Amino acid sequence: MTKKITLIFLVALILSCSKKPIQVTPADMATSLNTKGLIYALPRTVLRIKVEAIKNVVIPGPFGKFAQKYLGIADVPLKKAEEWKITNIDVVSVIESDPTSLFAATPSDDSKVDFLKLYSSGLILPISGLGVNSASIKTQMGNDQINDIAYTDLSTQPFIASEKTTFYNKVQRDSVFVRVPVQKDMIVEKNIEEKARDAADFIFSLRKRRSDFLSVDADHNLNGEGLKIALNEINRLEQEYLSLFIGKSYSENAVSYYEYIPNQSDGETSIIFRFSVSKGILPSSDLSGNPYLLKSEPESIPETYEPLFKNIGFEKNKPIKDVIYYRIPITANIKISDGKSDIFTRRISICQYGPIVRMPIKFMIKDSSLIEF
Repeated sequence: MTKKITLIFLVALILSCSKKPIQVTPADMATSLNTKGLIYALPRTVLRIKVEAIKNVVIPGPFGKFAQKYLGIADVPLKKAEEWKITNIDVVSVIESDPTSLFAATPSDDSKVDFLKLYSSGLILPISGLGVNSASIKTQMGNDQINDIAYTDLSTQPFIASEKTTFYNKVQRDSVFVRVPVQKDMIVEKNIEEKARDAADFIFSLRKRRSDFLSVDADHNLNGEGLKIALNEINRLEQEYLSLFIGKSYSENAVSYYEYIPNQSDGETSIIFRFSVSKGILPSSDLSGNPYLLKSEPESIPETYEPLFKNIGFEKNKPIKDVIYYRIPITANIKISDGKSDIFTRRISICQYGPIVRMPIKFMIKDSSLIEF
């Protein structure tokens, strides 16, 4: 596998044709830095986790309890129900400066290193790259559908009816009171079951009308596009009135972003977020949800390499000339699980898991910008 390590800092030193030594020291041990010096950082990897979820909401219809009686439809929802479900998890890596691994490069007075050119190339990590924003960001979409849930078309018949009612008035005739019947029209509102029956009757009338349109012996003047429009309108009305019994549903999408910085070279496990079927994606501090874990499993380095890497690690704490320090990334298996099974798995190179090594200034390069190996 071929990797390109962006050591333009080293390249510029070679191209400067300076024969004077350049000293590289950990920044916390440097006592001075001349005007030609540079403080640079080793890279570190940040994991950005994207979590997508969807909330399905069911709104029961006003005539739900009569669906079995008038339409023969069983098991319709009678209460409002909300349920969240995770639809996708993705993890990507980005590179940023590691504020714990700063080095001061101090050239001699007559060295000619164009640091501005190095910065503009974007191939080294300047101090301005130290800023990290690890706050969680959550955005929600799909709320516009809530406005379409109202049940406004409940019947094609009026909800009030006129009934004739007989009242009796007492009328005195001579010395005797006589009951005289009097008829009056009373306005009476239909009860909920009567409204449901009217809606069910209209559904069956729509179905009969559709059957008549599709019949071979149909007596109508519609054909082609006109017939298609009529059938579509019948279907729309049928679904609208069916929703009075079976209810309506809508979905709401949510996306949350998290950032995580690995820091244990032998592997680590951490709670990234929590999830609840009733509340959706939650921060890791909310104990009402089930934890989702990020697990990192770095590939092991052969033990025979450890003495060399350990000696170089001790060496970098002392001023040394004509070398530059860099990191060799280590690939790790990144997994996200709900505690029972793995939901996401990907191999990602983690810079800070790898050892810090050095390269001589006079190392041969293949081209003028990148070192390949």
